[in-house]
Amino acid sequence: MAAERRRTGVIVLLLLFCYAYFLPRWAEWNQNSRIDLTMALVEEGRFAIDSFYQNTGDFSEYGGHIYTDKAPGTSLAGVPAYAAFRLIERLPPVERLMVRAAHSSAFRETLREGGTGLLAEKIRFAAMLAFVVFFTINLPSALLGGLLYRFLAEIVADWRLRFALVLGYGVGSVVWPYSTVFYGHQLAAAMLFAAVVLARSVRRGRRSERWLWAAGALLGMTVLVEFTALPAVAMVVLYAGSGVDWRVRLGRWLRLGLAALPFALFLGYYNATCFGSPFSSGYKYLATFHVISEYGWSGFGLPRWEAVWGVTFSPYRGLFYLSPFFLLALPGWWAWWQAREWRAEFWLLGGMAAMQLLIVACWYDWMGGFAIGPRNLILTLPAWVVAVAFFLRRWGARPWARWLFAALVVLSLGMTGVAMTGGQLFPEVTIRRPWTEYWWPNFVQGDIARNWGMAVGLRRWWSLLPLPMAMALAWWVASAAPHFLPPRGKGGGEAASLR
Repeated sequence: MAAERRRTGVIVLLLLFCYAYFLPRWAEWNQNSRIDLTMALVEEGRFAIDSFYQNTGDFSEYGGHIYTDKAPGTSLAGVPAYAAFRLIERLPPVERLMVRAAHSSAFRETLREGGTGLLAEKIRFAAMLAFVVFFTINLPSALLGGLLYRFLAEIVADWRLRFALVLGYGVGSVVWPYSTVFYGHQLAAAMLFAAVVLARSVRRGRRSERWLWAAGALLGMTVLVEFTALPAVAMVVLYAGSGVDWRVRLGRWLRLGLAALPFALFLGYYNATCFGSPFSSGYKYLATFHVISEYGWSGFGLPRWEAVWGVTFSPYRGLFYLSPFFLLALPGWWAWWQAREWRAEFWLLGGMAAMQLLIVACWYDWMGGFAIGPRNLILTLPAWVVAVAFFLRRWGARPWARWLFAALVVLSLGMTGVAMTGGQLFPEVTIRRPWTEYWWPNFVQGDIARNWGMAVGLRRWWSLLPLPMAMALAWWVASAAPHFLPPRGKGGGEAASLR
């Protein structure tokens, strides 16, 4: 157990390093809209972003004011970090770092010709975003990787397979780029999966019923961060109350509901204040993309096969194209169904994954605008990881399966790595084959996404060198974890834990 705890710590630190190493993308409308609300809350104490919205086209207009069109949860979560940044930004070490970045020739090479250059306000905004994203997105995303690693131990005994699987999920999929920007997908995914783990622990009798208060709060915050998580949240609630008599079921639902209630009340208050009704939202009053508001019901219509293909197999936004190791989830779902002791979790996580795919298929903007991969599937990607784990449980002892798994993970790391690092912006919605038409050409030309290596003078591809070094070091430390334990009988290690 001590070795496993060390390996969990290693995977969390490795993912945190990979996520925090890259600066949030500049000029991203989606994240700027969210951070504008954070700044408005801290600096002006209000929801309207009238003073800040000039950096984004993602906003809503209502009652003569400008508001973010996003769910407010991510912005709300960023308030403590932004308030802390305002307190420390004038400290000499922080100022020196920003001055050094402003004079970095490696950074200057990433700028658009004819632009305004590395202005002081740009550096300040980028530093602020990096600070807020670290605590709001980078850290929860890395902790989700550690939670997955521990959760999968009940399915796959071999730590190497689990470590590689979590590495594939964390930096070999669309999770990586969206763990580096102020979007809500990964924050919501982390809270939703944590609630699932807590609910399962209560169902299995490993934790007391009191832990459902924490699960309920996580579920409430999940919806506040991503509105489309509501069906998945409802499934977790049903799952938590299944398999027991009606008294216990009502008690569990009451705990979950009361814990989530403050978040629901805040959302109603926010919508009523900004858009005139507790049941309204910013998507009804979009200022830039009116066609979304006018399509179907708040942007949702009948499901389209074009969208299903687009977010699964297509080179445009396909999950399996960018991260082919997820193909192993297809036989993995069947192997999962065969494991009767995991049947309830199959219905829960499989239902969540299917429902999210249906939601994306019904959504007008299933492409996700300027995007890398199927960003709207990120919420339930942990379910697909569990399905891959069941593939490994069923066939992982066979050499062909191990070699196939290893090859697909390595291919996914390469495909996603190029997509993550090639270029300064997410590709435009009109680029139909972004890997071959955008990411690879930028990567070959040395147009590498801005990162902290550039802050110390590493240029172009050289700035990526710390990443493979960190991965190699993490694998070595994880392999050597048992050797770091105190000798048996000396008061520590696994021998002491058995006493």
